Amino acid sequence: MVGVPGKFKGCNTCRARRVKCDNERPFCRKCTDSGRECAGYERETVFIIGTIQDQGRCSSHPPRVVKSNKGKSSSRSAEPEGLELVPTQPLRPAWDDLISVSSRDRNYQIQIAALHTDLTAVSRTFASDNGQDWPIKPVFVSFPPYQTPADVSLGSGNGFQVSSQCLVHLAGPDNGQGSGTRATTDSVCVFLYQHNNSIFYNTGQTQWKSTQSQTNTIKRMGPASFKTFPNHHFFARVYRPNAISTALLNSTSTFLSNPEWLSTPFENHPKSTFDGLLDVLTKLPTLFVRTDRLLIPQDQTISRRLLAQDLLSAFVDIDLQLSQWLATLPSPTPYWITEPTAYSQIPFSEAFAFCDNQTALSMIYYWAACVLFWPRCWRLYWTIFEQPVDAGYIGGGQVDIPPSLQGFDPMRYSLKEVREMAGNVCRGLDWALGGGAQPDLLGWVLDVVRNFYGGLGMESMGLNMGMGIGGHVDGALELGWCEGFRGKLLARGREVQDVVMARRWVDFASY
Repeated sequence: MVGVPGKFKGCNTCRARRVKCDNERPFCRKCTDSGRECAGYERETVFIIGTIQDQGRCSSHPPRVVKSNKGKSSSRSAEPEGLELVPTQPLRPAWDDLISVSSRDRNYQIQIAALHTDLTAVSRTFASDNGQDWPIKPVFVSFPPYQTPADVSLGSGNGFQVSSQCLVHLAGPDNGQGSGTRATTDSVCVFLYQHNNSIFYNTGQTQWKSTQSQTNTIKRMGPASFKTFPNHHFFARVYRPNAISTALLNSTSTFLSNPEWLSTPFENHPKSTFDGLLDVLTKLPTLFVRTDRLLIPQDQTISRRLLAQDLLSAFVDIDLQLSQWLATLPSPTPYWITEPTAYSQIPFSEAFAFCDNQTALSMIYYWAACVLFWPRCWRLYWTIFEQPVDAGYIGGGQVDIPPSLQGFDPMRYSLKEVREMAGNVCRGLDWALGGGAQPDLLGWVLDVVRNFYGGLGMESMGLNMGMGIGGHVDGALELGWCEGFRGKLLARGREVQDVVMARRWVDFASY
């Protein structure tokens, strides 16, 4: 009988790979750290009925392999040795442009890149020659032309999920700067990924969609699984920013705001400035849910007024934390106005340049977040002064401002200020696009300003129609600029795609 407790106590995945298992429950750490799916520890009980002549074979059991008497050799094919990359000390933040790793007594400076693509259309062909002494034969990858993904709409109760493949290209001796322990360049680690409900503009069809029965793989793996390369870099540079931006756009909560997800994945690799910003932004989606779904649709009552005060106090606290984050930026002048001919286009006569790529991404995310939560602050403030409809309430016009809101200036969150933040996003996008290897990270901020300017256009159009006049629609020029930038985003994505398809790759991990 097979499947009863025996000598091997490991998980089914390690058992199939014929490697030692660490026996951690409920999922093996060796599997989760390497990006593999742990099959668990349950054994299927199989009864074997056979004779000595057929060596124990039966229809319900696979053929046994009889070891040869000649030494240790057998007919079982051993699993090929995998590619191992070990980050060198001291460990740096995941958002550094280059990371240092070692493999087989050689050092590499690896650039991290990521690209959203249709994973079902990715194909591999083996390279005709190895090009260097790799433990695994490299492949060329190809996939359809890059398309900019649309907003992630989390309908039907589905949570945000990502499927990803991690590929590594190591520069060969002909491309490197020598051999031995000297560092080689031109090495890349790329994450090809796709989120659920991914919609591509050219087709307008859903390419891959998760079901409600699927569990969130990242949450199931746990925060401790993302402390080391490459899992940490996938979490920090791909999953986390995409999950938080999706939660902000959809006003849905995310488990990434839990304390263990804010700390455990960063125990080995320190946080960057951008990681610090995401720590603050991950607190906003829950407030968006309470504001948009629990407060705004309700009639004005005393309890609604009190809820508005609590939410506004929470938003003000987030705004204070963001101001404190701004003070931590490494440069006292993180951005400045470029020459008028550099990136400026109508209707933005000025464009921004930044001290580095990470600062550019950080400032653009900060401005985009302000575009989303400042209008809610404005709405909550005036909600406090609305007359309650509670029957028999006396003194409804009397409003007691709590101490946390004393000195609150509503004009800081006015439409004029929000429009300035949206303009800052647009002024900085061109510079950020030219210096980064993850163009998809700018897609959601573009959607934020498009939605903002589109709302202005709808309001002005309705006002003009109500007055029986035509004329200029507010936000139209800005919307035209946004569509023009989407074309640049598409071109940049295809540049990254061309680089990926021109190199040899080794499959390193999957999520």
